[in-house]
Amino acid sequence: MWQVLRSELASQNFEIITVGCDAKGAEVEREFIEIANPEYPCLIDTKFVVTELYNTRNVPALFWIDESGRIVRGNDPAYMTRRDPETGIRTPNERYMDVVRDWVKNGSESIYVTSNDVTQERLGASDESNQQAMAHFRLGVHLDSHGQHAEAVEQFKAALALKPDNWNYRRQAYNLGNADEYGMTMQEAMQAVGPMYAVALQLPDAPKT
Repeated sequence: MWQVLRSELASQNFEIITVGCDAKGAEVEREFIEIANPEYPCLIDTKFVVTELYNTRNVPALFWIDESGRIVRGNDPAYMTRRDPETGIRTPNERYMDVVRDWVKNGSESIYVTSNDVTQERLGASDESNQQAMAHFRLGVHLDSHGQHAEAVEQFKAALALKPDNWNYRRQAYNLGNADEYGMTMQEAMQAVGPMYAVALQLPDAPKT
């Protein structure tokens, strides 16, 4: 659906850039990109630099960047398709697509653009514990890639102890091993440390016409 939206809005100076991060390496990300065959740029961040700079805690995390390079809305946890839990059928997330269309049309006047203070609040602030957690996480990925899985698990545990609500760390750690190594499943973790999305998707109602 991102490709659909990009094709529709490209003539209005709209572009999409995706950044994939996977602890298993670039080849895992590349496989998904090649299957999708998108027309927009798809980057692979093997060092989790974007994750650190933008303070993301889960996937997806969507950021709106205007033509001057300023983030005008950040950390939206929005999938572009929705799955019906009863039928399993996926349908386009027309609500969020309409929100993006409104921004492209109205720019800074869009009701979905957030103020500087709100944008910063949604991004959050990096502190020493963030930096320490990322260091543990990166070391864990490095150790696992060199066959030292047990040592990697200890580093992932240290990262999660510092930032238990960072689902990027938890999902990647589980992806490299299994939930038993961390004492709880994803479902149990959601109950223990809270939902995956630290920032809820908040969209004001569109004005009636």
